[in-house]
Amino acid sequence: MNQMRRAALAEAYGTFLLTLIGPGTITAVTFLDGTVTSAGLGFIGLAHGIALLLAVYTIGRVTGAHINPAVTIAHWATRRIETRKVAPYILGQLAGATIAGFVQLALWTSSNNRGLVRAAQSTFLGNTIPSPQFGIGAVLLAEVIGTAILVFTIFGATNKAADPSRAGVTIGFALAAIVWMFGPISGASLNPARTWGPTIASAVFSITPLDNLWIYIVGPVLGGLLGAFLYDASR
Repeated sequence: MNQMRRAALAEAYGTFLLTLIGPGTITAVTFLDGTVTSAGLGFIGLAHGIALLLAVYTIGRVTGAHINPAVTIAHWATRRIETRKVAPYILGQLAGATIAGFVQLALWTSSNNRGLVRAAQSTFLGNTIPSPQFGIGAVLLAEVIGTAILVFTIFGATNKAADPSRAGVTIGFALAAIVWMFGPISGASLNPARTWGPTIASAVFSITPLDNLWIYIVGPVLGGLLGAFLYDASR
């Protein structure tokens, strides 16, 4: 297997891991509690952070563990990766997220238990859904700011002068904290692929999430670029 295919496969696995564990925890919390409480939000944030931590320590040596198109675009825009790597990385990320979405669908609809199916339907398989209490502008802003913080943290934690053994913990806790803050507003996707997977798989229930998909593409990409350029400007 050549290097590019290996990198794409690694990105697919890492994104699969994040999109299965993160959104899957949202569905599980909803099934167990009936709704997402403040305690549930804590578990959801930790689940996303731990999934990202695992990805960093397992595939980081292969690709840097982007597992996020916004992170890959930010690396490309600041000349941290070659142009030829962008498409394989992003395609791998979208493929991994899509597989994770359908694995979730298979798990939660594997029986006739109405509670299981209701949890999957009500959360759109753990998708990121804008809170109706906030306007679209606030939701988009949350995605921009959250992703900017995440990318700034990634660049700092993976800087050559930083201790590489701490990168996964630093980035994982950053993601958890961002989910705690912005989750009630936008769902805290910060990652087009993470939203793409549940959106495609939950289309068997409803195509409603497709209406908001643009927010979770535009917001993270803009936020990733903002965080990347701010980091470089601050050095």
